[in-house]
Amino acid sequence: MENPSSSSVQSLNASGSSRVHVGNSYNITHHHRKGSEQDSVKKYLDALRSTDPRDDKARIEQTNGGLLKDSYVWILESPEFITWRDESEAGRLLWIRGDPGKGKTMLLSGLINELQPLTKLGGAQSSNTISYFFCQATNSGLNNYTAILKGLIYLLAIQHPTVVPHLDDKHDKDHWNSKVSLERTFRKMVDDTTPGEIYLLIDALDECVKDLPLLLALISSMSSRAKWIVTSRNRCEIEELFRQTSSKVALSLELHEDSVSEAVNSYISYRTRQLAERKKLKKSTSQQIHDHLSQRAHGTFLWVALVCQRLERCRAWEIPDQLSQFPQGLNQLYAKMMGQIHKSDSCDLYIRILAVASTVFRPLTFAELIAMENLQIDEEILPDLIVECGSFLTTKGNSVVFIHQSAKDFLLKESSTLLFQSGLAHHQYDLFQRCIAMLQSLHQDIFGLVYPGVSLNEALRNCPDPDPLENMKYSCVFWADHMQEAYKLSIQGEENSDIPGIDTVHDFINEKFLFWLEALVLCQNLPAALKALVFVRNLPVQGQASYKALIEDALRFSHYFCPIIESYPLQIYASGLLFSPKNSLIRHRFKQYTSEIFSEGPKVDDVWSPIRNIFECPHDDFDIETMSFAPTSQMLIVTTGSTLTRWHVSQEPVPDVIERDTSHKRIAPSSDGKWLAIIASGPGSKTSQSSAQCTLQVHDLTFNRIAWHQELDSPVVLGMTISPDSQCLLVCYGSLLVIYDISGGIRRRCPLEKALPRLYSIPEIEQVYFSFSSDCSWVAFHMHHSTQIWVLNLRTGEQYKNANWKDIWPINDTKFIPSTYLLMFCDGGDNIYLWNVVEQECEMWSHIEYSFSRLAVSHSDSWMLLSGKNGLIICDRAYRSVRRVIGLPHLPDRQEIAISFDDQKIACGTESGLWILDANTLLADKPPTTRDAHKKFHISDNGQLIAYDLGHSIEVWNAMTSDMLCSLVIDDVIHQSIRTITFSPKDRYLLVGGLQSIIGWDLADKSSQRVSGDFDSGPIAVSDRRRNGDRWVAARRSMGDVSVWNITTETRKRTFRHPENQSQEAGSIAFAGSQLGVLWCPSKVSSGYPVFLSYNLRTGEQLSRINFPYYHTPQSALKFEEPRLKLSLSGTFVMIQSHPGSRSFFWNLSTDAIGVETTTTGIVPNRGVKTGRLSSSSLERILLEDKKQWQLLDRAMKAKQNADDGEYNSADETRPAKRA
Repeated sequence: MENPSSSSVQSLNASGSSRVHVGNSYNITHHHRKGSEQDSVKKYLDALRSTDPRDDKARIEQTNGGLLKDSYVWILESPEFITWRDESEAGRLLWIRGDPGKGKTMLLSGLINELQPLTKLGGAQSSNTISYFFCQATNSGLNNYTAILKGLIYLLAIQHPTVVPHLDDKHDKDHWNSKVSLERTFRKMVDDTTPGEIYLLIDALDECVKDLPLLLALISSMSSRAKWIVTSRNRCEIEELFRQTSSKVALSLELHEDSVSEAVNSYISYRTRQLAERKKLKKSTSQQIHDHLSQRAHGTFLWVALVCQRLERCRAWEIPDQLSQFPQGLNQLYAKMMGQIHKSDSCDLYIRILAVASTVFRPLTFAELIAMENLQIDEEILPDLIVECGSFLTTKGNSVVFIHQSAKDFLLKESSTLLFQSGLAHHQYDLFQRCIAMLQSLHQDIFGLVYPGVSLNEALRNCPDPDPLENMKYSCVFWADHMQEAYKLSIQGEENSDIPGIDTVHDFINEKFLFWLEALVLCQNLPAALKALVFVRNLPVQGQASYKALIEDALRFSHYFCPIIESYPLQIYASGLLFSPKNSLIRHRFKQYTSEIFSEGPKVDDVWSPIRNIFECPHDDFDIETMSFAPTSQMLIVTTGSTLTRWHVSQEPVPDVIERDTSHKRIAPSSDGKWLAIIASGPGSKTSQSSAQCTLQVHDLTFNRIAWHQELDSPVVLGMTISPDSQCLLVCYGSLLVIYDISGGIRRRCPLEKALPRLYSIPEIEQVYFSFSSDCSWVAFHMHHSTQIWVLNLRTGEQYKNANWKDIWPINDTKFIPSTYLLMFCDGGDNIYLWNVVEQECEMWSHIEYSFSRLAVSHSDSWMLLSGKNGLIICDRAYRSVRRVIGLPHLPDRQEIAISFDDQKIACGTESGLWILDANTLLADKPPTTRDAHKKFHISDNGQLIAYDLGHSIEVWNAMTSDMLCSLVIDDVIHQSIRTITFSPKDRYLLVGGLQSIIGWDLADKSSQRVSGDFDSGPIAVSDRRRNGDRWVAARRSMGDVSVWNITTETRKRTFRHPENQSQEAGSIAFAGSQLGVLWCPSKVSSGYPVFLSYNLRTGEQLSRINFPYYHTPQSALKFEEPRLKLSLSGTFVMIQSHPGSRSFFWNLSTDAIGVETTTTGIVPNRGVKTGRLSSSSLERILLEDKKQWQLLDRAMKAKQNADDGEYNSADETRPAKRA
């Protein structure tokens, strides 16, 4: 007998998604790939399916009483259709056009019925594909370019599973509202479908009320594989664009009057038979109806349909009399219908319903209409009420729709006085108020979900019955649209400038904001919140600070938490309230609604992060070439190689990325995003590069077409830009700058006085950078790695070029100061200059102790922005000082930056993506007036004093007591370029050095002295006061030598140079009594070893010398960058640090022996100052604590020197320095 505790399995198989359990072992087999693909397809189809065009087609046919084949069969034999069907090139596009009511929609529906059986959608084993869409102007879900693309893609995806990978693109799958992303996906799907015909049909192009030019451009530019049939009214803009399409066949219904009339007669016969059967009419009456309709229809299907609909409501004996009362023509018939409504006892009710139906942004459901108009009726009765509204309206499912677009057009144009007796603006405002009133019933957790972790899908599956949002869905989404319409109409009518509804919006956001967001999630329309908040924020409201602050806070809340709450609606009360900043107005207002499961919240910041939006580039290479805001400040325009990115940063979560041919050498967009200039390979592109030509193309992005082109007689274009006002295009090549009108034609050819320098042997990598003045009349341009700047007056052609300025590094960036012709530019030495172009005067504006390569000036000229490897640097223009440094994560050394025209947004572009920052948040701190806001400071030698450089002044603080001792105002001369601050050895005097002058202050009596000279940005030093009252200062001049001045008498005493190598310059300077110590270092363009020399100031003779490397070989020589030098008060001991954070050396100059060598980041391990600055107090501390014997020697040497010099007091000299 087998052991019962043992078990064995001889074989085991599992198939499908099965699980087999044997003992404690599991064998699980899943076909993950198949299931995953099916789930993926379903996910993307659900995202696309805002509407199913097949359902729309069925609804249209049902509304029109069915589709009669005889009403469209004539077109199958028309020459235009045969050309489209049989000729692949000549008839790629069939455009059917005609006046309203001519049966265009039913005609297209019939063509779909004829073509569909031959395609995969019809179930045939065919390689052919069909996709179609019916536009409807009265429905916001069917009247725009995005909806049309989604509908076409949806039907393509159903027929071709092979195109589903295009839906799984890492950039597109979460961005179905991006027009450019959808268009790119649609084009790929059409190009990659299996061989066979692709039929694409769109009805009512004229009812695409948003982005119609993009739709027309798509149809005109699609590949030859697609065969289009489109219908529209006779519209000039459609005809204008289609006229440029060579493979187009136009079919005008007016020109096919006989065929259309015959089709209408067939339709009349069909409807007459229906009417006779239903009403049991005599043959004579039926013939009378047929004859009357045939005589008055004039080829208009809709007129026949409306008359028959009215006759169906008559009794049989009333029909002959009613026939004579129907006028010819649609508008006359509509007027007759309105007249009958006006005579009705329920006229007011019918007018109210028609007024609402004609001004809503999508058809209302029965529940929404009853709630909107506060009708005291049941939903079952509403269809009967709709029938009484003069046949203008009909029902589709449980929604109220117009019988035809022409019916709505008539009401708005011909009957607006009757419908909107107080004016259309007042009516829109009234609808806004009604929407807000209905939303007052919103409350927390309206579906009763309780648990914050419930997903949206779970919430929708467990929706209460009845749905508490059923009658509020329209109001949730469109309340702000009605306010916007009211505002626009009031502006057009020049009514009261006060904006109505501001208080209503404030109260609604203050009381219902979170409940409204929750409801929008449950309505699956959360983007409507951002759209509404952006609109109400941008309203030109005067005053109302609390309103603006609340709306801005609500917008920030939405931006931060939409990604989580759109999938988990109740997280708005958990994550939203817990992780919003402490000072958030929304957090404070709704804190009582925080989920009770959290007993204690996390630590959060006080205010919102300045980062508003981040777009992470999906591509590996996102090397930004140009970046600018549109004049409206709402759109950011970016170019990267052959790619143009347009981002409506306030409304769209992701930008539209337009990819161009990678062979395009350069692209330049206009700041309004409407034009794009391209340099493409010209006719000579197949020849050698030196002989090839370029072609300049200017694209009209509104219509997605080439507006004009021009052959250039050069193989290489160095730079190209469009002016900020989008009026002119500048193209630079060789020694020529050509200025074009944006619409075509040359304004001016400007030969440059001197050809642009060639810096590289490969011309393609050379680049000219441009900067325009505010009025776009001046332009500055330069080449990267060049020190030359050209400025051109675009009106006169006058040119300016910078002189050979000294000490200028290669130019990094240039910008005009707003509303001036002053040019600000920065160089590779982290210097900022201001150039008065007209006066040809240039001054050093500031030196920023951060590495940066780009600059931008706010349009208010109150602050400026720099970018570099340290992040973003905000500088105060008035104080010429750093106001704030923003360190963004993972930033490269080079970023492009832009400031919006309203100074509200900052854009930062890197190789990994785009950042949008809120300028107000970054500027919320007060201007730099206290030491806590600044990192530029100097510590005195005894460690007790700190001098803070505030740009406009110097503040001296006592580090022991944290008291400010004095504030020293910097005048304009030294203000321009504060570089160096230092204290005298005994910390009784402060010296501030600039390029043109040096100013010193006595810290006791606040008196000041000045010396002027050709100083550079190098080291300075100051001595203590001598017995005769004089004080010496030393500074490095632009030639690298050291000048010593008597600052009391403002006279130069001596000049010291390196004895052997004149190319070496002073790297650090220090005084010690009557001695001057100088550390001579190689300049950036010279070679050699550093040398320390000390001099006797009275005689000028050299006292001592230390050669570097002191005992190192050339291979291990020290690197001297920003060296530090300190002398002991007696001048006997010297301490030298090669660069901040490096080893420090101590010498006894009397014995010429090295005393100490350390390798710390400060001075001495665990005891050194960690600021990277060496001070005499640090040296004295080491002498006192580590080298007692050196101190004794120093005192002896000091006593001897005092006897010779008579300058120092022995008691003061022997007093030990206090610790910091």
